[in-house]
Amino acid sequence: MHSEPGYLASLDEFATLKNAIGSWYHQDAYIDFNADAEIWTSMWSGYDDARHSRLVDQLERLLSRNDAEVLGIWNDASHAFRFDDGTEAREFLESMLAFLKGQSNN
Repeated sequence: MHSEPGYLASLDEFATLKNAIGSWYHQDAYIDFNADAEIWTSMWSGYDDARHSRLVDQLERLLSRNDAEVLGIWNDASHAFRFDDGTEAREFLESMLAFLKGQSNN
């Protein structure tokens, strides 16, 4: 597992994931992109192999936790898009993880 870069230190646990959510899910995300798959493609293409690895690992670790923690991480990191319950956030992040894992196999 690659360690987090120093500039993400203030984000604590799941720093790469929090940074990705905050960077791509801003108020204009769905103006800039037509669908989540486009956001995820942009996210993936903007990262190097070390960040790919951290992002997938952190998604897997977060999804092993309870719904309240999953919801809290998303809602704290996203600047504009919130989920109302943990199940909804979990389903979204599971889709994101599946997509990113597919990208890593290409």
